Amino acid sequence: MASIIYTCFAIGLIRDIQKQQTEQPVSQNASPETESNQATDPKPWRSTHISRHHSRLKTVHGTVNIIGWGVLLPVGVIIARYFRKLSDDWYSLHILSQLSGFLLGALGWGLGLSIKNAAKEQSLSTHGILGTLIFAFATLQPGDEQGCRKYWVIYHNVVGYALIVLIIANIFQGMNKQSAAKRWEWVYGTLLGVLGITALVLEVFRFISI
Repeated sequence: MASIIYTCFAIGLIRDIQKQQTEQPVSQNASPETESNQATDPKPWRSTHISRHHSRLKTVHGTVNIIGWGVLLPVGVIIARYFRKLSDDWYSLHILSQLSGFLLGALGWGLGLSIKNAAKEQSLSTHGILGTLIFAFATLQPGDEQGCRKYWVIYHNVVGYALIVLIIANIFQGMNKQSAAKRWEWVYGTLLGVLGITALVLEVFRFISI
């Protein structure tokens, strides 16, 4: 349900962009010559305006994906692996982190579709294909039936760790399309470093306590 809501929101953004592509403001006091020039050559103003809007959408798309898929989901994995014996609230924190990450990721995925449609791209890029796979596997979670508990745990762990790898790879893939790629890579690389060091320290404590 959450993914449907956010996808509908993204579709609304598509309509806004398409509407802006067909609209052009005409000054009421414009001379016939000016109106003629605007009618024959509206592209400079329109292309600049749409380009800025397109750039803002890309920035929002990248930001929510980094926070959702790239930070909150790994945090949820860390909570599930290292805090089971430290706090009785670990499961609630795990679900909160995973759900928040999924909702932001669903929004980012929907924005990605709106950006693609607004640019009138006919085929999916590698970044788009990976993003769709991530969204699909994050959405399709089998039920935790009592008789299949063992297999569910194996599936959940394997798919979870595989998704983290795909997410990190796809985030860097998407950054390559940005003009400020180096800055984005530095920011996300720093976040990954913090998460990695945190996981390493917790893994050492976990090993010692066994």
